Amino acid sequence: MQQALTSRRTFWHFLSLYQPLFLRCLHILIAFLIVGQILNSNGMELTTTEQLASATMPRFFTLMHISIGLTLFALSIVLIGYCLRRRGLRYFYPYLWGDITQIQQDIHILLKRQLPEANPKGLAASVQGLGLGALSLVVLSGASWFVLWQVGSPLVSIVKEWHQALTGLIVVYLIAHGGMGLLHFAVWYRQRRPR
Repeated sequence: MQQALTSRRTFWHFLSLYQPLFLRCLHILIAFLIVGQILNSNGMELTTTEQLASATMPRFFTLMHISIGLTLFALSIVLIGYCLRRRGLRYFYPYLWGDITQIQQDIHILLKRQLPEANPKGLAASVQGLGLGALSLVVLSGASWFVLWQVGSPLVSIVKEWHQALTGLIVVYLIAHGGMGLLHFAVWYRQRRPR
């Protein structure tokens, strides 16, 4: 029990090295909500005319998906705004300005089978930028689908398909980003343990 408590405190300390408390909590909340959305989307069901299913459970999962989706839309605006205000566009997307020096250095370190530090304009920052972009696409497509669904637009099926396809970006990002985060934590933890 004590070791599990120490591990949780150690992981929380690790996160505090890279993120202020507000961003850390917001990041974790959004990650949990995204996982919840992925899981509850399997229980959703709309009729062929894009109406709510009459069965209780599919209706419940659909309404839950919509509610959490709208919450994610608002939280994503806060997250993206906070990150961009704090770091700026060039921090996350240096390649748009032709600045790839740090990315090249990080790739060189990776080729030596080492993990690079999280540097401004580096590989980790660029990957975070891709995550912000993927999150934007998914929440915007989901919100667009919801609005078009509410007004009965004939485009609702197309936008719903886009939303479902774009969700694949988040799934891939969640697995890759989460996996790299855990790998970084494992390396950091191993280096700080007394020998």
